[in-house]
Amino acid sequence: MSDTWLEMGRHPLARKMLQQLGLKTPPQLLRSSRPWAEDMLADKRVLIGGQGAYAQELAQALSAAKAHVFRAPGSSASKDSTPEPQAFQASLFDASKIQTVQELEGLYQFFRPQLKKMGFNHRVLILSHLWPDEAAPEAHACTQAIEGFARSLSKELGPKGVYVNTLRIPHGDSTLILPRLKALTTYFLADYSSFVTGQALTLDLRGPSLNEWPLAGSLAGKRVLVTGAAQGIGHAIARRFAEEGAHVIGLDRPQAAEALHELVHSIDGESLLTDLSAPDSLDTILQHLQKAPGPLDILVHNAGVTRDRSLFTMKPEHWQSVLQINLQASVGLTMNLLQRGLIARQGRVLCMASIVGIAGNYGQSNYSSAKAGLIGFVRGLSHHLAREGITANAIAPGYIETAMTAELPFLAKQFGRRLSSLSQGGTPEDVAEMVSFLASPAGQGINGSVVRVCGGNFLGA
Repeated sequence: MSDTWLEMGRHPLARKMLQQLGLKTPPQLLRSSRPWAEDMLADKRVLIGGQGAYAQELAQALSAAKAHVFRAPGSSASKDSTPEPQAFQASLFDASKIQTVQELEGLYQFFRPQLKKMGFNHRVLILSHLWPDEAAPEAHACTQAIEGFARSLSKELGPKGVYVNTLRIPHGDSTLILPRLKALTTYFLADYSSFVTGQALTLDLRGPSLNEWPLAGSLAGKRVLVTGAAQGIGHAIARRFAEEGAHVIGLDRPQAAEALHELVHSIDGESLLTDLSAPDSLDTILQHLQKAPGPLDILVHNAGVTRDRSLFTMKPEHWQSVLQINLQASVGLTMNLLQRGLIARQGRVLCMASIVGIAGNYGQSNYSSAKAGLIGFVRGLSHHLAREGITANAIAPGYIETAMTAELPFLAKQFGRRLSSLSQGGTPEDVAEMVSFLASPAGQGINGSVVRVCGGNFLGA
């Protein structure tokens, strides 16, 4: 699973030789390996700019996370600018008040002078306003223009290991907006949100209203069911939940019993063996879960299969098995658990989609249909469950370094790795981190969405 090109960049002599030949190696990405903590921005230098409504409140939140906050000249975060250091690790630009084309120049004026000050693994978050339908058409144009700017900047700076994401803020009560916004801003500027760039997410205001959305320690004692847990991404997800103190029930096929038992033993979890394509699998899962004294807090649909063929050569069983395991099993299990009260209030439903479900792919009409179906499922589900405080989201990985991708031909692996802003593949841990965050109370602000963990993959961007 090793990326030779990336590994060469770790060695100064090899990297220097490649640079002399005019060849660039992918950036070395910084990933936090510790459990969530209150000081998740410890010692990061964060520059805040823009004339939006949220900069001052967010500056205080970032300081509480132990960041060193600096205000750019003209920022609404402070009347006076603060002397700037030579480099920053993160930037926050509040563009939430921009509603004319002329005001878009603020993006250029803030970012262009700062490009040389963006340090290693810099994180950029741009806030925009999601205007109501009756707002001026020019205001809607500006929101879309900000998103286009951010996507382009992510591709321009990705080769340097810089992340750029946008968060759209709807019109609403500030008491609902600010706690969620603080949680998401802190997370996306930290080193936990690795391999997520070029994304535009919308802040969701449904569900319970709380003064704070804690992250550190927030998954301790939560009961989590992870399907397809024996290997790959599912294995990483189960471990990540256990690191945060959750109790994990790992589900996989009987053929993977040895690997699953080894996993759950190492994390003090439970194993549940069943084949999701079997007619009695639902009954097996329900019987197991109903033995527990309380409902699940988190349901993660990760299990999946591929049966790649062009539509002309695809046999009926290839279509049926992929749709059954990748889509129908997730829909059926979720709805049955909800009907039986086996998912707790303020619970979480998370479905593993794919960038293929967004962009489509040759020879994967069955797989693309199933993964796109999961995106539609969480979008529809979120409307029905919002009153209970339950969120439903999809995660769409790009090229991830797993045992499955390791079996691809050499050229296919290189193509998959380089077809992104960061010019490399992600890790199962990158996906597991985002799944865990969305499962936390701090993830309440993302609901009915699809979050791409793809390094800014060009497919469907």
